[in-house]
Amino acid sequence: MERKVWYRRPAAAWEEALPLGNGALGMMVFGGVETERLQLSEETMWSGRPHDNDNPECLEYLEEMRRLLFAGKAKEAEALCIKYLVCKKGSDNWKTPDAPYGTYQTAGDVTIQMIGKPVVDSSHYRRELDIFDGVATVHFGTHTRRHLVSEKYGVTATEIVCKAPERLKVRFDRPNADVMYESQGNIVARGAFVGEGASSYCTVVSVVAPESVAEGGADSEAAGIFTHATTRFYIYTTTATSYKTTKSPEEECRERIRLAREAGFDKIYEEHVAAHREVMERAVLDLGGADRSAVPTDERLEAICRGEEDVSFAALYFHFGKYLLMSSSRGKLPANIQGIWVKDCTPPWSADFHININLQMMYWHAEILGLTEYMEPYFHYIEDLAEHGEKTAKVQYGCRGWVAHTIANPWGFTAPGNHPSWGAFACAGAWCCRDIYEHYLYTGDAAFLQKYYPLIRDSAIFFLDFLVTDPHNGCLVTAPSNSPENRYIDPVSGEAIAMCAGPTMDNSIIAELFDNAISCAEILGQDADLAEKWRAARAKLPPFQIGKHGQLLEWQEDYDEIEPGHRHMSHLYGVYPAALITKEKTPNLFEAAQVSINRRLENGGGHTGWSNAWIICFFARFLKGDRAYEMLKNLFQHGTYRNLFDHHPTVFFQMDGNHGATAGIAEMLLQSHEDAICVLPACPAAWKEGSFRGFRARGGFVIDAAWKNGTLTKLTVRSLLGNRLALRFADKLVEQETIAGKEYHLI
Repeated sequence: MERKVWYRRPAAAWEEALPLGNGALGMMVFGGVETERLQLSEETMWSGRPHDNDNPECLEYLEEMRRLLFAGKAKEAEALCIKYLVCKKGSDNWKTPDAPYGTYQTAGDVTIQMIGKPVVDSSHYRRELDIFDGVATVHFGTHTRRHLVSEKYGVTATEIVCKAPERLKVRFDRPNADVMYESQGNIVARGAFVGEGASSYCTVVSVVAPESVAEGGADSEAAGIFTHATTRFYIYTTTATSYKTTKSPEEECRERIRLAREAGFDKIYEEHVAAHREVMERAVLDLGGADRSAVPTDERLEAICRGEEDVSFAALYFHFGKYLLMSSSRGKLPANIQGIWVKDCTPPWSADFHININLQMMYWHAEILGLTEYMEPYFHYIEDLAEHGEKTAKVQYGCRGWVAHTIANPWGFTAPGNHPSWGAFACAGAWCCRDIYEHYLYTGDAAFLQKYYPLIRDSAIFFLDFLVTDPHNGCLVTAPSNSPENRYIDPVSGEAIAMCAGPTMDNSIIAELFDNAISCAEILGQDADLAEKWRAARAKLPPFQIGKHGQLLEWQEDYDEIEPGHRHMSHLYGVYPAALITKEKTPNLFEAAQVSINRRLENGGGHTGWSNAWIICFFARFLKGDRAYEMLKNLFQHGTYRNLFDHHPTVFFQMDGNHGATAGIAEMLLQSHEDAICVLPACPAAWKEGSFRGFRARGGFVIDAAWKNGTLTKLTVRSLLGNRLALRFADKLVEQETIAGKEYHLI
């Protein structure tokens, strides 16, 4: 089974380091020989602070914006939107980390240096990450280091073993932190972000070795924890902030370190590996092919870039994607746009929560791979968004319910961004709500639905108020709005315009939101009067339309696009992640959506990692496995760093591409969005044989399957809820009643 990424040399750049995480703490392991660098992160290490960004001037000019749009004066409407359909204070400030919006920041660097006259044999170097154990190991000559991040103890733990006695110097660095070296072998770094209500933070590094002592002044380059010569060392680190807690960050850190030292590395390691492995083995994939596990990961990636076939690499990437979500979504906050890892204090886009696809994509594979508990930080975050979004809905638009737009942070930012062309996407919060209902479809958890239904209900109430009648067709539309980050050529002014009324993306999300809200109300026996209003509004939403090229229209008019290969494909939301457009229900739209994808690709689309990943999911839904696999290999060749992080086309990474592609691989092998579960719906010809175990399907089913030459050789279904089973495979349809907890061997 593909379970390790490994390399023959240390990381030369941050994007080559090995990622570890427990959902709250992250660590990047570089694997240097004489000097090791461990770069730390903590999920709440955010600058900024709570601040009021809702703009009351928007409501004052809202009707005029709409009037201009409906009068065909898109240029004038956009000018008004640029002025007023924005937040009150700037949000585009990821290069100025002390601004109120804030930014995610590094927790600092631990440097471990062998000193004196170290006996260093760098032969047989190997740096590896065991994905299934959650442990990074660096071995060379007579030295071995093991690193992990423990969820139970809330610490990073490092063991260094040398056959001959060595001495170490351990140092910690973080910008703007007050670093103190204590004689007991501890390093304590304290600091605070700027502004009233901003967080304070603390990091403690603890060195366990005989007679560890602090030497040098706290602010000097010579400062550090120095050890006497020995053959075994242990280093523990932890970071805490004051974010949403009354605990002192320093007291919290010292308590975690105390408990970790008492437990000892061996116990921490044993407990960590057992817990981590249990989750990783819930859903596994084997794609057969030649065993290339003896080839370093970077060399395999380079060979794929040269056009060589490496079938099993997709399984490695799949398990890595699952590992990344486990490592970055177990704390107070969901995985951000970079998971939990960040290399400095000014990450692109603040490393925040973009909710016009990016945050949602981080969780596309969670339910199908049985990572249910890792959704909890995401659901809690939607609750927080809804609480703040009530005020935004009232102040910005004069509406009931709640709304959130394109970007969000830990401080409750739900206002539009500082430019409407990308920041005024009012359906972003509604998109998040779909994942609440999806969770119920997979788990049948009625208590969960009862708890979170108010978020779906109040989002749907917002759109009852926000939608307006388009005088040209009598449909209910969002206005003003945009199709996320895309622009069209205005036929009146001839200029590139973003603002519009009723883009297909909005119509799709709101249709699905109303459908889900109606279903929730019926399941829970609540809000029958609201359900009738949602049905009436749903019936008045604009229908999908087909344009002059045979494509699915992105806007209400068949506009020419300024960028035909645009990275966003928002108008295809109804294909994936939703299921409003399918081969059986809407064949004409199904074909038009494929025309849209092909036009995007012909014009350079899919050029960012997350966009490429979305196309993999589309082709899986189109039942075109070979095309999906082609895009997966394209992602490996053009969108993947050496450590398998997703590569944005400029010089930074976004982790959404990893998660989206993992979801796409799963979708190629199992689909359950229609009336029947479908096994191997889009398995490419290159995957001649393989197996998967533990994949989940809507309705509460767990599927195991194996195949050879495209023919299923094993198919087992375990029913979790006792629902009726409808399953399609090899042109057969199996329908039968099931008993909860029973396993059914169909092949």
